[in-house]
Amino acid sequence: MTATQSRFRYQAETLDGETVKGEIRSPSALAARNELAVQGMRVTSITQRKGLQTEITRERVGLVEIMHFSRQMATFLRAGVPVTEALDTLSRDTKNQRFSTILNESLIRVSTGTTITDALSEHREIFPSYYISMLQAGELTGRMDEAFEALHVYIKRDLELTRLVRKALIYPAILLAVALVVTLLIVLFVIPRFAEFFDSFDAELPLPTRMLVAIADFVGSPLGVGLIVALIASVVGVGLWTRTPKGRRKLHGFLLRVPKLGTVLTYAATERFTRVLASLLDAGVALPDALPSAVDCTNNLVFQERLTVAIDRVLTGDGFSEPLRATGLFPATVIQMVRVGERTGELSQQLDNAASFFQDELDYSVQKLTQWFEPMVILFIGVVVGFVALAMVSAMYGIYNQVNV
Repeated sequence: MTATQSRFRYQAETLDGETVKGEIRSPSALAARNELAVQGMRVTSITQRKGLQTEITRERVGLVEIMHFSRQMATFLRAGVPVTEALDTLSRDTKNQRFSTILNESLIRVSTGTTITDALSEHREIFPSYYISMLQAGELTGRMDEAFEALHVYIKRDLELTRLVRKALIYPAILLAVALVVTLLIVLFVIPRFAEFFDSFDAELPLPTRMLVAIADFVGSPLGVGLIVALIASVVGVGLWTRTPKGRRKLHGFLLRVPKLGTVLTYAATERFTRVLASLLDAGVALPDALPSAVDCTNNLVFQERLTVAIDRVLTGDGFSEPLRATGLFPATVIQMVRVGERTGELSQQLDNAASFFQDELDYSVQKLTQWFEPMVILFIGVVVGFVALAMVSAMYGIYNQVNV
């Protein structure tokens, strides 16, 4: 697929020293400069034209695209295909317009003598923090195909882990939301109709029915509506607050303290940290250089803050296992494995063992969380439906008995 073309205005000098101005369509400013250079012009200034063709928002490049790119690059390089041919093929084949443009720009840079790592590093905003570090290590060792393969394997595991955690959080949340919506519909629409039906008999209603009608009347009253609006506004406000740095920090700290859920998040962050660090160390990256990338992958601000302090201790010569233990974040199993790795000189192997161990533990914890949450939601729905059924049935029997009398 051809990358998105943008329009650029340029000013350049020809080989004869003549100044020329014009407009050119190209995927990027860099590509436009190279096209003009091929035509014998030296660009002195170039600007992108702003107009309706300019995208309001840039297309997102997800981990799935990067995972497929890594796998395909590993396959091409292992088969002896030159980097330029591989980038050219992938830039045309990818369905993501923005990623296609990025690969096309990288192709141009590599064609002019830049390494693929330096070319891709110009777009660090779309690649995980550890991605460029592992490619740099692959270049130093001459094992670029293995570096791309390792990245493909890790990103695949990372996506599986993300899906696992989302399953643990989203599915029970959907059940709870459905339960609340059903309850609200019953209170707002079903109960008022039953109340009108009961009033037509002018009979005394039993206590459960009177309670249910009172709840429905309150929810439908101005005070009840105001309370619901205030509750919704509070939820929206908290959601916006958690998008701020301070709010995210508080949210991450709170989630780590929630029973069951905190265990899942701790295991997820531990698996990410140990897996990425093991991959970087195995690729030849030095521990001080590998730690910042591994810390960024935890996706939890509490982990990142405390691990940043631990990195400072590692750099001052305090070892690795003791600073990790001092964070108070990692299970004792991780600390013990790191300690063994330090003593035996097999730190990357022990970290990989820890990652595999906590991947299994995470699977089990997610299953336990789901098994613990689902019955609670079902119990909540059962209590609500049971109370409504009790109120309705007792009212019907009460009216029947009073009418017969």
